[in-house]
Amino acid sequence: MKATLIKGVGGLYTVRASDGELLSVRARGIFRKNGISPLVGDEVEVENAALTAILPRRNAFPRPPVANIDKLFIVCAVADPAPNLYTLDRMTVIARFLGVTPVLVFNKTDLDKHSDVVSLYSSLPIKSYSLSAAFPNEKTVEELKNEINGCTVALSGVSGVGKSTLMNLICPEARAETGEISKKLGRGKNTTRHTELFETCGGRVVDTPGFSEIEPREFGLVDRSVLPDLFPEFAEPLSEGCRFSDCRHIAEPDCALRRAVEDGRVPKTRYESFVRLYDEIGELKAWENK
Repeated sequence: MKATLIKGVGGLYTVRASDGELLSVRARGIFRKNGISPLVGDEVEVENAALTAILPRRNAFPRPPVANIDKLFIVCAVADPAPNLYTLDRMTVIARFLGVTPVLVFNKTDLDKHSDVVSLYSSLPIKSYSLSAAFPNEKTVEELKNEINGCTVALSGVSGVGKSTLMNLICPEARAETGEISKKLGRGKNTTRHTELFETCGGRVVDTPGFSEIEPREFGLVDRSVLPDLFPEFAEPLSEGCRFSDCRHIAEPDCALRRAVEDGRVPKTRYESFVRLYDEIGELKAWENK
């Protein structure tokens, strides 16, 4: 019988059969022997209360464990905690690398009604929404629900950005706990303790404990040459051509990308994230080759 894995806790997995029935199963020992872990979102085969096979995945995130995602809602607070643009850019790059559509959701706009961060990203060819989950605009909430229709969506974001509150808005079935920001530490306490898939809004939503402290190599992103393609706003300036066909877009003269940054056509912070990722991937390759 084919089913979808919707939750896994302590080696016990909950799957939803095609007829909607929920079953508790355990994975056969061959998975552990082969170093394979079933992931929430996996399409699986079940027989006699045992998970017997994992069907081919479209994509997979190792931390937290989730598979077969169509869209990634990257939740970022405009304040309290302050947004980390590199973390934000890193997640959009990894999502695009895995063939997942990134959707930026800027929360807590009641704390900063004219956020420069919202203005910056709304100018990019990346879909984005802004709202206050505490004082929600119903039109924006409906638009987010429409993004879920027909898709499997995962929510991501560092602690304290309001991910659980947003989850309650778009998927009340989750009954997600909410936590207060730690004033002493300037960050929130993560209130989601395990990864779980919920059916809602004509699609499926995966709530996760976190999706931020990740390394590119965990996802197979070890080839620096693909990086420019993962920043969609780079496409137009790069079409103008650089002086050198093998331009790295780092320090070479007559680089079309660097020229676009100087002209203000590409945001400087996005270019800085590109350079930082380029260096990070290079360091990983050097370490692995030792």
